[in-house]
Amino acid sequence: MKKFLALVVVLLIAAGAFIQFAVPTALTNYLKDRVTFFTKAQEVSLMMDSLPDAKIAFGYVDNLRCTASDATIGELSLKKVNLEGTSLNINIKEIIFPTEGISREDHTDRCLTSAGSLELSGVITAESLSQFLAEKIDRLEDPKVTMTPQGISVASSVKIINRSTNVQIGGQIVARDGDLFLNIDNVNIENAILRRVNLDKFLNDLNLTKSVKMPFDLKFRTVEMRDGEAFVKATRD
Repeated sequence: MKKFLALVVVLLIAAGAFIQFAVPTALTNYLKDRVTFFTKAQEVSLMMDSLPDAKIAFGYVDNLRCTASDATIGELSLKKVNLEGTSLNINIKEIIFPTEGISREDHTDRCLTSAGSLELSGVITAESLSQFLAEKIDRLEDPKVTMTPQGISVASSVKIINRSTNVQIGGQIVARDGDLFLNIDNVNIENAILRRVNLDKFLNDLNLTKSVKMPFDLKFRTVEMRDGEAFVKATRD
């Protein structure tokens, strides 16, 4: 009988140690892995806490803050990405024993049961948008983006009817239907002859995050234009 009780005590201690140390470590590693996978960042820092601390072992996180520097979402580079959440309920069972036969994205969505708040924010610089436009719009040659609180201007050259001329594009970055768009307001061409060419068919509104499957049901909601950058924010429904 004494041996049996001793065995029970040992098992309880082992289970307690597993819950107290192994589960929070697995949760931390999982969240960092998901943020790293989503942002393609080389360095990710993560902090989470609960009161009492033991709540984390059961998937209850009071506060979460994760930062990824030099991140890339889809094909758009961001200077910094922050993921912040409160009152998170995480499915520990799904993390330790993932459901088979589903995509990695669906598995990620299943891991978050509920959240009081969850917000992803990031900074798009003028340089990163210039690079994005150069890669996505073949007709633009060496685009240079300027950002102000009033909007975006793009100075470039474009080849039309075998002629190259300077072009100025004005617009805004906007959040629409959960994605980020470059909403083009106007296109001005310096060449008097080519002004009669309608560039709208070449430069329609551009979806900046079309290729992105956002984790945890996050959707882009707001954009704040600033000098030299745009601050974007995504939240959960």
